[in-house]
Amino acid sequence: MSLRGKKIFIDPGHGGSQSAGNSLCGSYQVGTSGKLSGNEKDSVLVIGEALKSYFEAAGAVVRMSRTTDVPVCLGTRAKAANDWGANIFLSLHHNGSTNTSANGLSAHWYKASDEKLAKSMVPRMVEYTGLNTWGTTGVRKDSFQVLRDTKMPATLLEFGFMSNPSDDAFISSYESKLDFCAGVVKGAADYFA
Repeated sequence: MSLRGKKIFIDPGHGGSQSAGNSLCGSYQVGTSGKLSGNEKDSVLVIGEALKSYFEAAGAVVRMSRTTDVPVCLGTRAKAANDWGANIFLSLHHNGSTNTSANGLSAHWYKASDEKLAKSMVPRMVEYTGLNTWGTTGVRKDSFQVLRDTKMPATLLEFGFMSNPSDDAFISSYESKLDFCAGVVKGAADYFA
């Protein structure tokens, strides 16, 4: 498989408490939550751990920005990936909105080198989960710090809206979390092909 030996940095978003994050980073976001799926920070950590196993089974080498429920500053996440010399950086999130009808998956990019990676992810995530894209393509340009500060191609993935009842129910199942992982690994393989 085309992932053998690739250095993949997985960044489960958020982590820790607001107060701990604020004291460590100055300002900090603890993420969203869903009625059925719980806290974003916990869900993306479960996805991140499973994704690490999937990538390692495909021959990739993986590091993670966090493996427990602790705050990690955004700059620290990017620096860890840069210092390691990662081939790609994947930041894992769920979305939230005051508009509960907003739904679907998305992959965000900022640097020119990010766009191909983001575009590789969305079709495979849709294929494995059956979820809609957020917007026409689900591929969006955004100035997120982890995308700005990383030297390698990076994408921030939003695995559905926890604020949307249908997405929330999907996210809440462990099997669905594994579907996200399968889509991301396939998307990464497409990117490196």
